[in-house]
Amino acid sequence: MKKLDWFIIKKFLGTYVFMIAVVMSISIIFDISEKLGDFMAPENDLSLSNIVFDYYPYFFIHYANLFSSLIIFLSVLWFTSFMAQRSEIIAILSNGVSFWRFSRPYIIASTFLLIVSILMNHYIAPIANRNRLDFENKFTKYNVHFKNANLELEKGVIVSYRKFFGNSTTVRRLWVENWKEKNKNEWELISDMQVERAIGDSLSNNWILKNVFIRKIGAKKDDIRFENQIDTVLSFNLLDLGQRAEINFAMTTPELTQFRKKEEDKGNHVAHIDISKYERTAYPFAAYILTIIGISVASIKSREGVGKNLVIGLGCGLVYVFFMKMTSVAAVNIGWDPLLSVWFPNIIFSSFALVLFYRRLKS
Repeated sequence: MKKLDWFIIKKFLGTYVFMIAVVMSISIIFDISEKLGDFMAPENDLSLSNIVFDYYPYFFIHYANLFSSLIIFLSVLWFTSFMAQRSEIIAILSNGVSFWRFSRPYIIASTFLLIVSILMNHYIAPIANRNRLDFENKFTKYNVHFKNANLELEKGVIVSYRKFFGNSTTVRRLWVENWKEKNKNEWELISDMQVERAIGDSLSNNWILKNVFIRKIGAKKDDIRFENQIDTVLSFNLLDLGQRAEINFAMTTPELTQFRKKEEDKGNHVAHIDISKYERTAYPFAAYILTIIGISVASIKSREGVGKNLVIGLGCGLVYVFFMKMTSVAAVNIGWDPLLSVWFPNIIFSSFALVLFYRRLKS
């Protein structure tokens, strides 16, 4: 690569790293102010090193990766606008370099960041998120409280409970019903179990059941018994009873695929899982689109200075994010195909980016 390529790539990546550092520093400050009461709670017994090394590295990875495409866009707008205002781009193009050639290092840098982002989305960020959510569930108020839930965890197994705290292992008033298909679309209850308090595991199906009422329904007489405590294995674990909505972010793509199959077998809606899976590839590709838009907008010298380019660029970015969210909601609520809904904004904005780029080539 020539000096021009290295010059632009260094500016691109340098500005990207600087903006990531600024945005995440502000995010961490706001997050600390929000969670400080939880961190300082005497019952948590957290030290500064626990907070710094056991939580915020994973917080940084998650949100830096989440905002990556938009920060790439802002980076391109920022340093390209300054190059245009200092007439550096005019000097480059007047020396016989075509705008197409000028754009090549942008594409090289975007490709590098695209590959990193895809690997992060599919494999690395989910592991970081798992640690982040575990820490929040244990030490902050961000754990989820589930109440009065009724779930079909597998065909013929209905589970209900009164209360389950996401940061605990205890379920209150657990009720398990086993149904058998008698005829087509006709089921009969064959047994049920009522538990005052159930202590479970999030990794295995091992349970400790206390104050247990068990009934097996017979043809002539029901078999009823009461036990003070039972150590047993059930067909489900704590994670099956309820998880935070962000749990999709805490699974690698192979794990998410298995989770989707499990949820589909239960008869649950899986559109939100498909969206989460497809977004892991679609979002990084937005970096290409936004980079092309950024070059086309910011490379023109403006009398209004850098501010005009930044405002135009931010407007494009906000509209893009709005489209992403709108199509995702459409997939969940009105049945749009999840793959199409995730990629539709990229398709629309690709056309817009190519039009802008073509007009810049001809100018």
